[in-house]
Amino acid sequence: MNRPYLGLWALLVVALAIVAALSFCPKVAADLHLKTAGFAETLFAPPQPAAPAAKAQGRKPSGAYRRPQTVKTDTASKTILFIGDSMLEGLSPRLAAYAKRNGHTLVSVIWYSSSTEVWGSTTKLKDYIARFHPDYVMVCLGANELFVPDIAKRRQRYLNAMLSQIGRLPYIWIGPPNWKPDTGINQMLQSTLAPGSFFLSNGQHFDRAADGAHPTRQSAAQWMDRVCRWIVAKSAHPIRLERPAEQSAHCRTLVLQPVR
Repeated sequence: MNRPYLGLWALLVVALAIVAALSFCPKVAADLHLKTAGFAETLFAPPQPAAPAAKAQGRKPSGAYRRPQTVKTDTASKTILFIGDSMLEGLSPRLAAYAKRNGHTLVSVIWYSSSTEVWGSTTKLKDYIARFHPDYVMVCLGANELFVPDIAKRRQRYLNAMLSQIGRLPYIWIGPPNWKPDTGINQMLQSTLAPGSFFLSNGQHFDRAADGAHPTRQSAAQWMDRVCRWIVAKSAHPIRLERPAEQSAHCRTLVLQPVR
């Protein structure tokens, strides 16, 4: 090694030794108005455990949906198309009161004994959308499919067909008010519908009518109250739904009989 480089290495070694000595003798360093760099602490510190890896963040299911703070309540008057099965008998009058109180127009279509299969195998939803030009679609279906086995295999294509007919319109789907455990209808709906568009009714309290399935009129009105609060506070498409003083109101209602 050349002499100039040898001298340079010697100076570096001496400087390193001085820094190390001062790190072990903080009092001396303080007297000399020097700041130690924690050399000794760093050199002889025990190894630190590695920081845990961050968990991968997957897409949350709609049931765990958190609406972005940027989403504001749409205060404009809406034409609402509400379609579904016989559960609408109890829900529609209460929703009509909300519509009247908040300047909305409600059209209700009750198709008795209907299901995703019944609606999804026709173009009736698309036809009603073309007829009434709604700004907002609400659906209540699933009560007639609580006990369908292999439901995703049997009904998924009909649910997809309904969503295709709704297209880009804002929508809310009200799940069935279970009176017994289902075989997968709620899971299929929750995993398919857009985040913030599915209201899970299963697990809530309902006073039942004589058939043991349908909520009483009062319980159905309370059910709709919960739905409306959820739409405003948590849904992906909040609209103005101030609570009405009237318990019920009338709206345009179309009735379809069961498919034979």
